[in-house]
Parts: sequence; C-alpha cells; structure tokens
Amino acid sequence: MGGLIWIISAVVTGCLSIYCWTDLRAVNPKWARLLLIAGAGAAAGIGLTSCIFFLAGPLLKIPAAAPVLELAILAWAGYQSLRLRSQPEPSPQARSHLSLLLIAGLVVIVGVGIAAFSTAWDLNPQGNWDAWAIWNLRARFLASGSELAARAWSPALGASTHAEYPLLLSSFVARCWYLSQSSSSAVPAATAFVFFLSLIAVVTGGVTVLRGPALGLLAGLALAATPSLLREVPAQYADVPLACYMAAALILVLIDRPLLAGIFAAFAAWTKDEGVLFLVVFLAAIAIVRRNALRTAVAGALPVLLLNAGFKLFLARGNSSLLSASLPGAVHRIFDPSRFATVLSAFGREFVHMSIGWYHPILPLIVLAVALGPDWNKHRREIFLCAAVFLGLLLGDFGVYLVTSNDLAWQLQTSLNRILLQLWPLLVLVVLLCLRTTVEFAAAPSPAAPRARKATKKKR
Repeated sequence: MGGLIWIISAVVTGCLSIYCWTDLRAVNPKWARLLLIAGAGAAAGIGLTSCIFFLAGPLLKIPAAAPVLELAILAWAGYQSLRLRSQPEPSPQARSHLSLLLIAGLVVIVGVGIAAFSTAWDLNPQGNWDAWAIWNLRARFLASGSELAARAWSPALGASTHAEYPLLLSSFVARCWYLSQSSSSAVPAATAFVFFLSLIAVVTGGVTVLRGPALGLLAGLALAATPSLLREVPAQYADVPLACYMAAALILVLIDRPLLAGIFAAFAAWTKDEGVLFLVVFLAAIAIVRRNALRTAVAGALPVLLLNAGFKLFLARGNSSLLSASLPGAVHRIFDPSRFATVLSAFGREFVHMSIGWYHPILPLIVLAVALGPDWNKHRREIFLCAAVFLGLLLGDFGVYLVTSNDLAWQLQTSLNRILLQLWPLLVLVVLLCLRTTVEFAAAPSPAAPRARKATKKKR
C-alpha cells in the first residue's frame, strides 16, 4: 500500500506542476483541458520523480534527499494552484449529445480494459519475462540504497538483462519501493496502468483541442479498443510508457507547447533506446516544419537528455548496445535482399496480428475515413509533422532490423509486436488529423444538393 501512495504522490506532483507552470489552463473545452493536464501531468510526475531519485540515490548516494525535494515541489505547486484558482477561466462550451455518447462509450471500454488487467495481474503479478528479468530486476538493485545500485547497469548481469537500457521506468519503481520500504508487485503493475490511462487521456484531450470533441473521443476509443495495447499493459514492459511519452510530445508541439514537448521527448529517450531515435526524428521534424519552436523544444529536452547521455557514456559504457554490436558487417546485411523481404513480410504479418478474432483496430479508422472524408488542406503542417515523425520512426526501426547481428527471425519474433505498438498512437494521430470534423461533415453540402437546386431553377 505504501508504494501505491508514492505513485499517487508523483502523479499529483506532476498534475499540479503542469497546471501551474504551463498555459494549458487556456485550453478549451474544459474536459479536454482536464484530460491533458491529468494525462500529461501523470506521465511528467513519473518522469520527474524518476530523475530526482536516480540523481539523489545511485549517483549522489543521498537517496533520503529525493522525498524532501519532491515534497518541496509538491508544496510549491499546490500553493501556486490555489493562487491560480482565483483567475478567470475560458468560458465553457456546451457538450453535444454525440460527445456525451462517445464519452460513455470510452468509459465503458476503459472499464472493460481495467477488468481484463485485474484478471491478468492476478494470474501473473510479476509481469512477463522482460519485466521480471530487466525492468523490475534493475529496480530492485536501485532500491537497495547501497552499493548494490550499481549492479543495475553492470555488464556482469549479462546481455539478456540489457544493462545499457535507460532507467526511467526502473528508477521510478525503485523509488516507490525504497520510500515504502517494500517491494510489492503492485507498484510496477499500477505504474503500467497509470501510463495506459495517461496515453488515453493525452491523445483524447489533444485531438479534441486540435480537431474537436468527436474526433478526440474517437481517438481515445480507437486506442482503448486496441487489442495489442490491452495485452501489453499487464506485461509491465516499457513500451506503453514509451508510447505515452512519444504521443504526448507530438501532441504538445502541435498545440504550441514546444518546451513541454521537448521535456516529454527527452523522457521518451530516458525510457528506452527507441526513444532516442524518436527524439532525433522529432527534433528533425520540428526543424523542418516549425523551425521557430526548435530552440524551445531543445531547451526543454536538454536536462533529461544530459542525464541520459551521462548514464550511457559513463555508467553503462561497458555494455554493448544492439546498434554498436551490429556495426561490423552492417553494410552487407543492409544490401541482402532476403533480409529486406523477411523484415518487410514480418512487419505486414505483425500488423495483421494486432487484431483479436475478426476485429482489427484499423477498421474503425477506415470507417471514419470513408464516412467523414479527408480534410488535409487546413492542417497541412500538423499532418506533415506527424507523418514525418511516424515514417521516420518506421524507417528507423526497419533499418535496425536490417542491420542487427542477432538472429533475424528471433529478433523479429520477440520485439516487432512491441515496436508496432509504440508507433500505433502516432498512426492514429496522423489518420484523425487528416479527417473532417463532424461539424464540417454536417455542414458540407450533399452531392445531391447542386442537382436539386438546378431542378428548382428549371421549374421556375
């Protein structure tokens, strides 16, 4: 129970900080604003407290300083929140019957997911293999509060533990275990659940701000009804947190919050190595599409990026990464046509396997595209930014599989489903940004309208 209290503390700290030190208070409608603050705040609180604990504990050897600093931030953010409550807020907007219906549907789908998670956690409270052997194992070392913490990145752990992986998730779980003086399996399970809710909240709130309530709620429904996402949450891997940070960074830059977007992109890099690729592609896309926001985004990313770079260059330097181990012979593997065909077919096969039975999460997006129709003229820059990031990541991941020195079939079988899960929220964003809103759809004249007007004129 104590570990769960410290999770709540991190979430509250993040939400209050986002509320106080960003201008998301100006976002309308109010419920979308609350979703953005809650989703981004929960993820930010986990990332912030993870960094604080890692710096205070394993690096500076004073882990007791971490809760003191966290409580100081929480107290200050709470005080500022009380001051801001007296300021006027944007006038609320009326909710349509369609929005209320979609909200009810989203609540039902999330409720079904929660029930499924509970059953999975009861059957397997430790999560799947990588959770036990990588993320939570390293968290146990970090939570020791002693010299054992250095074993979290020791080459002696062996290649299968990936001691070179970034430590956001492991550090946060270790923080909760250390502060509660327990190692309850409920902590990593609850952390995975918080990231799932944060992903849904950020995407729903962000698309609502960008394209209206109906499309925003449909985006949340599309994610909440993704079978592969629901299967991955109980696994307690780092892929759902990574997907959350990537989607949040993209949405925040689209709604003109580049500083916060840079912070979230850096959190993605501190979560998993694929996040480093995301950070590079993300900043490159901003440099092309929104050059005036690049400096602010880099400034936001820099503190956490330096922390990650320090970890990689100094602490985990004795560990070989997948990319460095694959450099010898990489050129030969890239130009091997059989590898290209194998990877391409595996991508197609895994995309098909995101389904459950007859249902595939792409089907609702296809139905929406046919029903609403495209509208990419008004939002060309936003669509291009999202599409560039998605395609850049897709090509980058494809290239990693081409050059890997590991057995290709094994590498694809054990990781590709999670790679596609990381990219799925970005694809949902791209598709929904390309569509007309329901208001535009209702206001558009039907194809029969011009013919009806011509017939009226002839009668006259």
